[in-house]
Amino acid sequence: MGLERNFAGDPKAHLGYWGPPTSVANFCEEDYSVTLYVGEFVNSFTNLAYVYWAFRTLLPGENLLTQPSNLALFFVGVTSLLFHLTLKYETQVCDDLSMFWVCAALVHELYTLGWSRSAKLAFGSVLTIALGIISGYHYALHQLWLHNTTFIALVTAIWPRVLYLVRTRFKGEVKRYWTGEFRVGGLCFLMGFVVWVLDSAYCGALRDARKALGIPLGFLLELHGWWHVLTAVGAGYCIRVTKVLTKEQQSP
Repeated sequence: MGLERNFAGDPKAHLGYWGPPTSVANFCEEDYSVTLYVGEFVNSFTNLAYVYWAFRTLLPGENLLTQPSNLALFFVGVTSLLFHLTLKYETQVCDDLSMFWVCAALVHELYTLGWSRSAKLAFGSVLTIALGIISGYHYALHQLWLHNTTFIALVTAIWPRVLYLVRTRFKGEVKRYWTGEFRVGGLCFLMGFVVWVLDSAYCGALRDARKALGIPLGFLLELHGWWHVLTAVGAGYCIRVTKVLTKEQQSP
């Protein structure tokens, strides 16, 4: 079983408004099955969950343009919607790279806490250059392993740093509260990964079940859509905890 399976060749794939799919990734939802204007209907519009959490986690007085992690999460929603809408390689790459940048924004905020402005700028520049080079290779190679590896590395850099900061900067009930909040986010990410794997491994059975249920109940078995919803919630909780950790005054 692989995470890069491509379910190409659906009956209506070549009839879609956006033309035949060219993306390397093509998930279990049948192409253009709901409307010829949307490549993957459920997988497209569940990305609005990212847009919702991008705004939901803004604090009073903040806006997208001043909050890199919120802005990056917003672009995850937009670019992923465009990818699943069109199933084109170019929009897939935009979706892939937006995932890098929301993680990079969190990594920068978490690891430069207490640093001088010049040190933060230097770290941000190195991170940007490194991800820029990786992004260029990712686009040129037409594969997913480099994207998957980089994304896993960035996520792995986030969670231990958050737990360390929670345990060293908070005490008592405040510590327990924010540890619990971060665990909820982590559990959502884990559940999202599980349904992503199941969507790939059991696509045939899922498609049969969806046909038996019909629309709209069959939408509930579009598991990649649940990946979007669950990871949006997980990212929202992570951004929320990160904002508290990087403020001088913390309160639950």
